[in-house]
Amino acid sequence: MGASAFTAAFGAVSGIGIAAFANGLRKVPAFAQPWKHVAAAGVGAAALVWSADVEDTLRADVEGLRAERRERNAEYMADVRSKR
Repeated sequence: MGASAFTAAFGAVSGIGIAAFANGLRKVPAFAQPWKHVAAAGVGAAALVWSADVEDTLRADVEGLRAERRERNAEYMADVRSKR
């Protein structure tokens, strides 16, 4: 399915929120050093898009393994039934 624009936007907003939270913990203004917020937004968006792509890849791998197992089980059960 791939990553959507929503995934990237959610990652960007999360990155900005984390940067603002980190500034709050240090007792500085929430949007001090705005370049850090831009970097955090980029990193957050990239991380969530990468995560979505990895999830899709893993899902495809699992489906392939399941299909292979179904095929092997069908062959095995056919062999068992033929020996009866």
